[in-house]
Amino acid sequence: MSIVQQEKIAPTTSTSTQKQSWLWIPIFLLVVVAGDRAGGFILKQIESKSKFRFTKLYHEDAACDILIAGNSRGLSFYQPFIEEKSQQKVFSLAYNGMSSSLGLVFIKDYYDLYAPPKKLILEITCADRFNHELTPAFATYSSYSTHLREFLKKESNKTYYASKLSHLLRYNSEVFQRSLRYLKNDDKLWLTDRTISEAMQEESKLLDNVSIDLIPELQISLAEIVKLAQSKGTEVELVVAPFLPNYHSALYNLDAYIQEVEKNTGLQVHNYGNAIKDSKLFGDYFHINVFGSEKFVDQMHQDGLF
Repeated sequence: MSIVQQEKIAPTTSTSTQKQSWLWIPIFLLVVVAGDRAGGFILKQIESKSKFRFTKLYHEDAACDILIAGNSRGLSFYQPFIEEKSQQKVFSLAYNGMSSSLGLVFIKDYYDLYAPPKKLILEITCADRFNHELTPAFATYSSYSTHLREFLKKESNKTYYASKLSHLLRYNSEVFQRSLRYLKNDDKLWLTDRTISEAMQEESKLLDNVSIDLIPELQISLAEIVKLAQSKGTEVELVVAPFLPNYHSALYNLDAYIQEVEKNTGLQVHNYGNAIKDSKLFGDYFHINVFGSEKFVDQMHQDGLF
C-alpha cells in the first residue's frame, strides 16, 4: 500500500475512534441517572418503615382524636400523658423550628388524608420566626405531597428543582436522619429528660428585654390553620407552653403577641407561659422536660383543654 493510500485511510480511523468516545457520554449519564433513581428508591423504602411522625402521616398511620401542632415547644404536649388523661388517640405534627407556614402544609395534608380530629391543640409561638433552613430538609417527603411540593417551589426554589433532578438529594437532610433514628422506636416518646444546667439558670437571671417577634405573614398562616380546622368541625385550642420563669419575666411583649393571635383567630389563647415555677422541670429557657410536661398536661386536663 502506498504512503498516499495510508494517509487517506488514517483520518477515517481517527473519526471512528472519536465517535466511539462520544458514545460513552450518554452511557455515563444513563448510569448516573439510574444509580440516582435506584439509590432514591432504596432510601425511600427505608424511610417508609420509620415510626417518625411525618412518615406515619403519609403512610396511613396518623389517625387521631387529638392533633397537636407547633414548633419544638409543641413537644411539651407529651403524647403518652395526654393519651392517658384523655383516653383518646393523640398524634403530633410538632417539630423543631417549624414555622406556622410550614405547619399549615402538613395540617392541610392531614385533613386531606384522614377524618377530622375532634380537637387541635396548637402551640402558637410557631408564628414568631421563619426557618428557611428547615424547609429544604422536608424534600424527603415531597413525593407524597402536592402541598409540600408547592411550598418548596415557593420557599426554596433551588431545592425544589434539585430534588426533581436528583432523588438522592431528597434524603440529604436532618429530617431523613431523624426518620432513621425512629426505625425501631415510636417518636411519640420524643421529649427531653435533661434538666437545665445551673450555669444556664444563673445566666437566665441576667436576661432583660427579651422579645417574641410579631410576623404578619406567619400570623396569617396561624389563622389559616385555625380556619381550616374549624371548617372541618375540629375544635381548636390555642396554647402558649411554659417558659423558664426568668425568661418569662424578661419576655416583655408576650401579651401583645397573644392579643394579636386572638384578634386574628377570634379565639382565646390559654397562656401557660408562667405556669411552671420549678426550674428543674425545664431542659432550657424554652422547653419543659418530660417531668415538667407531666405537670403541664395535668393542668391542661384540669382546665378542660382535652
